[in-house]
Amino acid sequence: MMTTLLAIYVIIESFDKARYLGHGLSTNQMLEYILLKMPFMISEFMPIMVLIGASIYLIEISRHHEIVALRAAGLGINKVLLPLLAVGFLASLLSFAIGQWITPVTNQRLDTIEQVNIQHKQNPKQGIQWLKDGHRFFRLTPLSANQFALTMLETGNKGNWVQRIDSARASYDQGTWHLNNVYISTPSNDEGMQVEQQDKLSIISSVGPETTGLPRPRHMDFFQLYHYIYDLERAGLSASSYSYALHRKFSAPFACLLMVILAAALCLGSGDRNSRASWSLVLTISLGLAFYIVGNAGHLLASSEHLPAAFAAWLPSLVFGGIAIFLLLKREGH
Repeated sequence: MMTTLLAIYVIIESFDKARYLGHGLSTNQMLEYILLKMPFMISEFMPIMVLIGASIYLIEISRHHEIVALRAAGLGINKVLLPLLAVGFLASLLSFAIGQWITPVTNQRLDTIEQVNIQHKQNPKQGIQWLKDGHRFFRLTPLSANQFALTMLETGNKGNWVQRIDSARASYDQGTWHLNNVYISTPSNDEGMQVEQQDKLSIISSVGPETTGLPRPRHMDFFQLYHYIYDLERAGLSASSYSYALHRKFSAPFACLLMVILAAALCLGSGDRNSRASWSLVLTISLGLAFYIVGNAGHLLASSEHLPAAFAAWLPSLVFGGIAIFLLLKREGH
């Protein structure tokens, strides 16, 4: 099933990207794009692959009356379900491994090809950055030609602010910040705050400006997401999209196990009627598409903060897992 879906993807993607050949995209880049996107497709659609593959397998053994033979021998559906769950568990491990170690690397290159060679856009521009160097916090606003508007806050050991430095134009070179048109603010018991102005000032620091904007969740593995979310929350900033990506690292692979149960609930029959098998397969494919749609809806709701990120990430598994267990228990008469 994985091979079939990947083959369909390659055909569709080849026709879609062929129109950009000679317009910023070369043949080698198109082949690279298609190959690099395969790990993403496997990780993204693994639950649907498991659902359809398990359904076809169950329909096939039902047509050969193997389910009838099992029940006649007094055996339960666990003789069929447990091996399928084992395969689903292996698929979960494969999906997690690809999403943890492969797609964060391939997605970065994919986005570069998409933006530069296909959409003819420049690489993401630098955004406002917060950097930390000991008890000093730097806020950088890009201007031009590696120049920044800089604000530095320095705190004491107990968290009280000691000094604030504002510079209209600053640059970083070999471990030193060079500031121009500088205002230095310090707390004063008499006046509340004392301000001093200097034309130039140098600050030695081990942190310099980053070369990219905010990292994308799809470019990060589990540990990078975890630490980045922690930093955002400490700064009082929203981390919804990153929290969603973190929980998806586990919810998407776990869905492979639930898809096996759903396939058993829909296709584990005891007859060989083609009409019934056909409708079961159609229903399976429809639910697979619905699972993918609900997953995308959860991402949108989490990004807009209409739903908690963790709940939105696990929403497809909760919905379709509940449906699968209910249908299977009903089929078995419980």
